[in-house]
Amino acid sequence: MAVSETAAPVDYERLERALRRAEALTGASEGHGALCGLLCAQGRADRRAWQDQVIGEREPGDVLAREAASLLDALYEETVRQLNDAGLAFRLLLPDDEQPLGRRAEALGRWCQGFLLGLGLGGIRAEQELPADVREIMRDLAEISKVEFDVAGAGEAEEAAYTEIVEYVRVGVLLINEEMHPVKAPPRLM
Repeated sequence: MAVSETAAPVDYERLERALRRAEALTGASEGHGALCGLLCAQGRADRRAWQDQVIGEREPGDVLAREAASLLDALYEETVRQLNDAGLAFRLLLPDDEQPLGRRAEALGRWCQGFLLGLGLGGIRAEQELPADVREIMRDLAEISKVEFDVAGAGEAEEAAYTEIVEYVRVGVLLINEEMHPVKAPPRLM
């Protein structure tokens, strides 16, 4: 399924609801992270295998699974385009800023778990001979995926910290993609 360049971005909440209704194995953030990890590891991903990993087994006539798969198709196309965009338009699929910080932080942790899983499924191992900056980012993502965020009474400082971490993860993924696939990835800014 091809999605046009001008298609609206996949909405986190809509995908999360569709996956929940389809009784999927993973949520939107973790599924997106896994896709990004696979793409960074291999430069491509088997769309159907990734969908099966996210949704699980589905019956041929399952309308709810079909709806979720349709949204995942759009997310796949969007993500491939974003990861290889010279304008560095890549974004993590996370809840909107209007959602409580605890929910957003939890989704970020699941996104990082999914990303590391995708790298592993794509054949990347932490002990491999990888560039030092890639190993460091992978270690950081592993730490972010384990952190329990205490957001009771969260204020501006916590919001700013969350925003910085999201940006670090976003740029880290772009760097990993560039290191693993320098011909396809966006050029480094000088």
